[in-house]
Amino acid sequence: MSYCDDIKDSLTPEEIIDIVTNILGAHTYREQEDFIIFPTICHHIDSGDARLKLYYYKENKLFHCYTDCGDSFDIFGLFRRYYKLRNIEYDFYHDILFKIVDKDSVVFENNNYSYKPLRDKYRKRNRDIKLPTYPKNILNIYPKLYPEEWTYENISDDTMEYFGIRFSPLDNKIIIPHYDIDGNLIGVRARALNDYDIANFGKYMPIKIENQWYAHHLSLNLYGINLNKDAISRNKRVILFEGEKSVLLYNEFYGKENNNSLAVCGSNFNKLQLSLLLKNFYLNEIIIAFDKEYSSYPTKESEEYFNKMMKICLKYKNYCNFSFIYDTKNLLKEKDSPVDKGKSTFEKLITDRVRVKNEI
Repeated sequence: MSYCDDIKDSLTPEEIIDIVTNILGAHTYREQEDFIIFPTICHHIDSGDARLKLYYYKENKLFHCYTDCGDSFDIFGLFRRYYKLRNIEYDFYHDILFKIVDKDSVVFENNNYSYKPLRDKYRKRNRDIKLPTYPKNILNIYPKLYPEEWTYENISDDTMEYFGIRFSPLDNKIIIPHYDIDGNLIGVRARALNDYDIANFGKYMPIKIENQWYAHHLSLNLYGINLNKDAISRNKRVILFEGEKSVLLYNEFYGKENNNSLAVCGSNFNKLQLSLLLKNFYLNEIIIAFDKEYSSYPTKESEEYFNKMMKICLKYKNYCNFSFIYDTKNLLKEKDSPVDKGKSTFEKLITDRVRVKNEI
């Protein structure tokens, strides 16, 4: 068996979802017992234009496209199609292997790869997963400028400074440092503002400085945990948003002393992130506050969103009380975060949230 087969076989369904949604930009998915359905990003640049016809089969670890491609391929093949579709030159190690596994799991021995399966690192007896850390002074190449796009959305310079936000005028990108709970720099993401970059490469990507990628597995951390851990401990509940910007907006509503929010940086919440919370906090409630994925209520799409959120909560309800925001009054637009329409709207949404009680 080749090292690629070893990697492919080690990936869990949760890791596949994380890779396809957070790295390759699929905007949604549906999970069944034996397979996961994704948009056909294998031949659509914009995930929003794609149909849910790309199936990932859990038993054989292969994707199959039931529309234009009509072909089967593994996770490496999906990456190759992703780059080819966008006419992007890529390096296998940095642009594929590096993004699928923690780079510290891959070493070179006599010009060959030696791989340690990810599942060995994630055993229940060892939840203390240590991500690579980077010197904080790498951020000094970016000026302390704050993007007008976020200022227009009522995020203050003080909040952006507090979270270490910077700006790259050369690339027209927002620079977002990510830290672990102890304040170690574990990765840096760039939020693209140019339409061309968004269309061809996606909104978010890790930064690269002098041939070094400053990326990390988003599913192994929660954005804002280094700064908001005290407020979470006092409040005994945490609000989980999808994106970093929502954590900053929440900070504007309630101040840093009361900011008990974090971002999962995707549209899924996994067992590793749950373990991170339960290890460090005594929580009475975990609130899922993900982006709205339907245009109006009631519709088939709103029902699917409800089922998706309920599935997350039911999966983990024996660990903690869960709830989720579900907009039944059409206060938000599709793709809005619950905080995008202001504090008053957010408070209406959180008051009406769906509660899933712990039965233990």
